[in-house]
Amino acid sequence: MAAKSQTSTSILYYRNIPRKHFRKQPYPMRAPDSSGDGFVYRINIYEIYAKNPTLLLTENDSHNNQKPQNINTLNEIVKEIDQMPINHQNLNYKNPRIFWDRTKSMDISQEAGFNLLHEKEKTLCSKLRLTPSIYLKAKYNILKAAQKHKMEDVF
Repeated sequence: MAAKSQTSTSILYYRNIPRKHFRKQPYPMRAPDSSGDGFVYRINIYEIYAKNPTLLLTENDSHNNQKPQNINTLNEIVKEIDQMPINHQNLNYKNPRIFWDRTKSMDISQEAGFNLLHEKEKTLCSKLRLTPSIYLKAKYNILKAAQKHKMEDVF
């Protein structure tokens, strides 16, 4: 009597290479928003560069066009932050926990506005690799928006 052969229930692979699952359509589809106008657009961002590859070589980056911050404008931002009705002594007794050990800290001691920061803000900026001017602008914008929403009683 011949032995009964066992059938394998695993998926067969071509030359021991796992099967790749390809999308039926290269664009992800999303249902139209019920509150919107109902239009769904397909955008191919590479189409522009395929027609005109020299656009990749031009340096029209908005980050490069920014002029360096003047220390006077940073002083004005700090004065406006100090005039806001918040407790500015929180950093003296609160220790923010920062887990950002993926990269080396950036030396910001020579940047404009370094002396305007609290000691804990200095370590935060160096760990997050932010310049003091960018940090001060972001801090001002966040506090100003919070103050505006508090006045409007949104929270």
